Amino acid sequence: MLIKSIALVLTAFAAVTVLAVGAPKVILSGKAQSCHPGKPIRLVGVRGVNVSAFQVSKVPLLMAKLKIMDTTTITDGASMMRLDTLSMQSDSLVNGSTALARVISDSTGIFTLSIAATDSVLVYGLGHDEDDPVNQAFKTMSGRANSSFVLDMSHGGCNP
Repeated sequence: MLIKSIALVLTAFAAVTVLAVGAPKVILSGKAQSCHPGKPIRLVGVRGVNVSAFQVSKVPLLMAKLKIMDTTTITDGASMMRLDTLSMQSDSLVNGSTALARVISDSTGIFTLSIAATDSVLVYGLGHDEDDPVNQAFKTMSGRANSSFVLDMSHGGCNP
């Protein structure tokens, strides 16, 4: 009986190991980027950005907060406070949710996420700029193929 139990445990462990190792991996490579204003505008990498990848279907509340943030127009102090609150709530959800991967951008803003293939991925970058209370950027994309992209930490401010 003991030998059968040990054999069963070893077989189960081997099956789990094969499934984990055999899962296709997707590489998402990116750059956290901002800019220095002036003429010409100079693009610069942002170091130390905490970058997390999530399976979109697993973070519906976070996706809802980000959608509201995207559609909020800053017209006065109240709308700025609302955006700041949404930003803090989003950061809290990111920090409390299970991620597919988490990394920190290097000194040039570059990062690489290696994830198991999935339908769609939310990539969320959280910077550390004291002058910018809403210092995050996010992007949704397919999680089925390798891709390269930019996380625009300037919220579109680098476009001339």
